[in-house]
Amino acid sequence: MILKHVILHILDKDAGNLIASQAEIDLTQPGLHDYLEKIILKFQTGDYKPGTLTGEDYLAQTIDDNNGLTFAEKTTQLAEKLFDNIAASEAVPAGDLLSFEFAEGTDDFFGLIKLNFAPRYAHIVDYRDDQLVNNLVLNQAVLPGANQKADEGILVNLMTGDYMLVEKQYLIDGHRINYFSERFLQLEPEVSTKDNIKTIKRAVKTVADKFDVPEHEAMAATQSAIFDSVQEDGQINTADIAEAVFKGNISAKQAYQEVIADKDIETEIAVPNVERYEKKYRLQRFKLDSGIEIAIPMDIYQDRSKVEFVNNPDGTMSLVIKDIESIVNKFTS
Repeated sequence: MILKHVILHILDKDAGNLIASQAEIDLTQPGLHDYLEKIILKFQTGDYKPGTLTGEDYLAQTIDDNNGLTFAEKTTQLAEKLFDNIAASEAVPAGDLLSFEFAEGTDDFFGLIKLNFAPRYAHIVDYRDDQLVNNLVLNQAVLPGANQKADEGILVNLMTGDYMLVEKQYLIDGHRINYFSERFLQLEPEVSTKDNIKTIKRAVKTVADKFDVPEHEAMAATQSAIFDSVQEDGQINTADIAEAVFKGNISAKQAYQEVIADKDIETEIAVPNVERYEKKYRLQRFKLDSGIEIAIPMDIYQDRSKVEFVNNPDGTMSLVIKDIESIVNKFTS
């Protein structure tokens, strides 16, 4: 990653001030490049809403190389508009707007990430009655660590116009809205993978309850189908989920497909960050009413010669773990 331009504008809404930097950050400062690169990488590998800019979009016109503006001038315009959108809202936290351009491979990227302030205590050397005293003071404007997830930001591939957008809903003017995309950037991104999965899970639960399918079975089958589909095809197939969860029940499958269609969920949902979801769903996790919690690797869970849930005549269930050759207590590791 080659950072070309980086500038920081202070959105001090609590004091009612936008402090726009007139010059870019000096990237020769020790550790700064590494800090910024980690922030960007964390953004790229998280959950985001995809989309593509058009030449008519506000952001595309603002960052266009042919508009005659310097990087500082472009980003100041963006910071001013963002500040105007958040200044009157008590819910949106103050922070800094980190704006940057970088090259990676053959592509160039433009990014905006809002770094929200986090209160932290720091020591201060003071004097009291001619005596040196080391005190603690609360600093209200500390930036987040490099590995902390950003609440709001956008990263644009300048070669293709494709973007990744992350945002959080806030209460503004009495309504909970996605102000970052709707009012600030004036974009309509696609639904994130995370939000699509939430909708799928709600649809499965609704239909499973209606057709008396135990929730733990329905959710486990859903997770298994998502994991297999993502691993094999890099996408989520809602038809595969219907077959896995409601196999042999035509009415239930039809009801599920109707709910999915009503929610405007596509049959095939692209998953751009495949490795994240492979890692996230590689373990089936269960908590039993006895207090026992267990995590089972997906390939083991899908093998009935290794693990099996058994329905007992008295209505209870048993979890049978088979072919165990050795046991290791994790306390020893």
